Amino acid sequence: MTDIITVALSKLDADPRNVRKTYSAEGIEALAANIRADGYRLLQNLVVRKGDKKGRYFVVAGGRRLAALNLLAEAGEIAKDYPVECKEREGETATEISLAENVMREEMLGSASQLSC
Repeated sequence: MTDIITVALSKLDADPRNVRKTYSAEGIEALAANIRADGYRLLQNLVVRKGDKKGRYFVVAGGRRLAALNLLAEAGEIAKDYPVECKEREGETATEISLAENVMREEMLGSASQLSC
């Protein structure tokens, strides 16, 4: 199952099955700035599974994006119940999805100043 759903930011929790456990504060701030610059939209949906409590969801993939959105909410830039588009997946695949997102990504080579359009 992969359905696109809209979930209030306040109903999203970090998934204990997510394989990535640490983030740099600077990286989250930079990601929040990027989200702000694009009109508070995410370029890539969060991937979620149903949480333990009714109406709540665990973020399987996109923990940094969730942290950046929470930072923007704490700053009062977006509402705590800001609607977030998410891909809903079955809970059994949570760890596999998280691992795939983190292992399969490839670092960009060079700096932004070296990139040409």
